[in-house]
Amino acid sequence: GGCSRYVPCHIGNLIAVPERAPSQDIVYILSSYLPAYQCLEQSVEEVDITSCHDMFDVLQEVIFDEEGESVNAGRRSPLFGQSVLIAGAGSPVGLALIDVARHAGATVYALSHSENEQKIKQMGVKEGSWYPLSQKEEWGTKWSGKMDLIVDTVGDYDNYSSFYDVMGSGGRFVRTNTTSAGENVVPVRGDTRRYFSPLKHFKGSHINRMAIDYNIFDSFEEDKKMFADDLTYLFHLLRSGKIERRAFPHVGFFMVEQEWNKTFEGGKADVFVVSCNEPKMRFIC
Repeated sequence: GGCSRYVPCHIGNLIAVPERAPSQDIVYILSSYLPAYQCLEQSVEEVDITSCHDMFDVLQEVIFDEEGESVNAGRRSPLFGQSVLIAGAGSPVGLALIDVARHAGATVYALSHSENEQKIKQMGVKEGSWYPLSQKEEWGTKWSGKMDLIVDTVGDYDNYSSFYDVMGSGGRFVRTNTTSAGENVVPVRGDTRRYFSPLKHFKGSHINRMAIDYNIFDSFEEDKKMFADDLTYLFHLLRSGKIERRAFPHVGFFMVEQEWNKTFEGGKADVFVVSCNEPKMRFIC
């Protein structure tokens, strides 16, 4: 249960968290900046990203040694000067994406619900660079052919035709399938059966085919050392005040039930566990 003091876990599914890192800080990073950072990192992998620091070092203009001291990186981010559109920008992951992309030197455009307009603009998104996601005709026309990168945290296929309209030549499309808050927070695709327009269907299908899918749990499984390095690096940024604490305000009970049923049936639950006791024995699984 959620109040268990001990949790059995296979040693192969463990990584050590940064030393002296408060457990709540690890939760904040897993819920926002880690998926945001890795998602953008995945979007520029073809630009010869060879380590977890290659993008974010130059993004923040600093690198950190083992003691957390900053050193001038002296390099330029692959996102520098690019136009980046973030759909669903009002969520913790969306706000983290804005922060990461802006510090990387990108020009950021944002789509969200109207209620999130002010906090998005407080993150530095300029007037005219934010629209309600629902106003597809307006932003689709104004930003036509402008975007080098689109990051979708919403997963609604109904938006894909408009994404096609704003995508520039050679542009990339990344969607965040899951975050550490559970796979139902960010659905992957909408119901394509709603489409009766051949043109809209063509546009949506094209975007769907070119999508780069980011999944935080796949990232963990594929390279645990890289995952741990990313986590440690982001913790240093959090500790130095370069990034902020962001988290989903709640996770629905239906997600807990879903993960329990998945585990009970012999599968893997997509859940990160952070234990709070024994600093030398804190792991993520």
